[in-house]
Formats: sequence, structure tokens, C-alpha cells
Amino acid sequence: MLIGFMGAGKSSIGRDLADHLRFRFFDTDAMVEESAGRTIPQIWDEEGEEGFRARESVAVLEACAGTERVIACGGGAVLEIRNYGILKGAGTVVYLRAPAAVLRARVGDGVDRPLLKDAAAFDRLLAERTPAYEAAADLIVDTDERTPDELAGDIAEQLT
Repeated sequence: MLIGFMGAGKSSIGRDLADHLRFRFFDTDAMVEESAGRTIPQIWDEEGEEGFRARESVAVLEACAGTERVIACGGGAVLEIRNYGILKGAGTVVYLRAPAAVLRARVGDGVDRPLLKDAAAFDRLLAERTPAYEAAADLIVDTDERTPDELAGDIAEQLT
């Protein structure tokens, strides 16, 4: 289970990690969009955060229902206590961490990120979520200086 803030590399590292381990890859944000038939910003606009989080919890449960899986969780998934318990029970939780400046550069203007409607929101969310990521993590990996494939290889070695 990969957790971390927006731009930490959960999806890209997750795909590479799944390849290294020969596991299936699941991205909870993509699962939410597929099941809803809409983008996350559309879901957010039409159903609000509560509707999105309910859909996200279903995706987490579905993604964790099996073995030999690498799961990239949405940035806020671990904040929900139910999701936290499911993720912790499903396997090793890896917190992908990067400095705020790196995350900000990767996320860009945040147009497709409903929670980033203003610049101050980024810093506030990162400060709020970091303790939850750290508390949930079995392993913390810094993602700012290496490629996704290099990081995936290192994570795979630590997990096997």
C-alpha cells in the first residue's frame, strides 16, 4: 500500500513496483473515476468531499481484497479511520515522502485537484496530513532524488 501527498509518486512508483514484484496494480483514484464514470473534479463538484470519500472507501476495500497487489491510495485515503484499518490489515504501508517544493512542482497549478483551489491550501493540507502518513507507515521512502523505477526496485528489495 502506497500512501503520501499529491505528487509523491504513488501511481508511477506503484506501477513500477507492481512490475518488480509481479503483482497486480490498483490505483484507488482511478478506480473511483472508473466506477463513477466521471473525473474526480466532477465527482467533487456533484457529490462534494463526502461523496468522494465514500467512493474512495469502497475503492480501498476492493483494492485490498486479495493478495499480491500494489495499491496506490489517494492522498486523503489514510485519513479515514476505516481505510486506515483496512490498509494496515492488508499489508505493508509505504509512505512516499518528498519535500514540499518538490511536491508543489510535481502537482503544478493543481487545476485537476479539487482540494487545491488556492495556494495556501497546499501547505495547510500537507501539514495536516503528514502526521497521519507517518503514523500509518511501516516504511518511509523519500522520492525526490531518484527515478520511480529505482525507487520501486529498492522498495521491492525491502519488502521481499
